[in-house]
Amino acid sequence: MNNTLDSFMAVSGVPILLAVIGFYYAWRLLYMKDLECIRGKNKPKVRKSIHDEYAVSAGKLILIFSIAVVINALLLQVNIYAAFAEIFVVTVWVFYSWKKMVEKYE
Repeated sequence: MNNTLDSFMAVSGVPILLAVIGFYYAWRLLYMKDLECIRGKNKPKVRKSIHDEYAVSAGKLILIFSIAVVINALLLQVNIYAAFAEIFVVTVWVFYSWKKMVEKYE
């Protein structure tokens, strides 16, 4: 196999796997509107009037994070410090945005 591909997979395998999982959950939220996949079964159901809007907001945040993880996998090939800074900033932003979204819908 190609050395470049081997190097990419060795360094970026975990971020790519994380991105695939993120894309799966974004799909479940954006298209299936399945809030149980992120809320758990022990929490009360979301009001029907905001259910779809909540699912789309959560799906968008997970989609943005997943795209950022793919970018991170590419940045790992170029500069590890840039990759760390990018994922740190995006993670802080997603956590903050998630907190605001939960406050809005719950």
